[in-house]
Amino acid sequence: MSMRKMSVVVLLAVSTMVLAAVPSGWKVVMDRKKTCQYAVPADWTADKLLVGTATSADKKSNVVVRGNEQSLADIKPTIQQMIPPDKVIEDNGKRYWYSYKHLANASDLSGTNWYVAVAVPGGVCAAQVSFKDPGAEAVAKQIVDTIGAAK
Repeated sequence: MSMRKMSVVVLLAVSTMVLAAVPSGWKVVMDRKKTCQYAVPADWTADKLLVGTATSADKKSNVVVRGNEQSLADIKPTIQQMIPPDKVIEDNGKRYWYSYKHLANASDLSGTNWYVAVAVPGGVCAAQVSFKDPGAEAVAKQIVDTIGAAK
């Protein structure tokens, strides 16, 4: 492996670790294959049937995460067709994060909805974050910052 490729791999690994820091008192939720994780406040409930999904205590916010073996660049066109972006929040090669108002060929969704894909070794961790109360945005942003490879 060339020195340049090695540097990119190390940088990607370090950036993923930074993104995936878990706030004190929060609990970790993993996807079904245990390849990706995110953290939520302690009063959130992880769904036992829909592994990788968690819902806030007031039932107005939820998150679902899933690992994907495609690269971030490869997954973007497909996701953009399935979940058309309304506004891109971040697109830096390590994380692709945008808001959306509806799924392809569907009516508008209520509240705020985000799609977040984080590049990790071997693919991406993709999540959908939804919240109905605008006051929940700060917590939702903290959750987004924890999305990453499972540890």
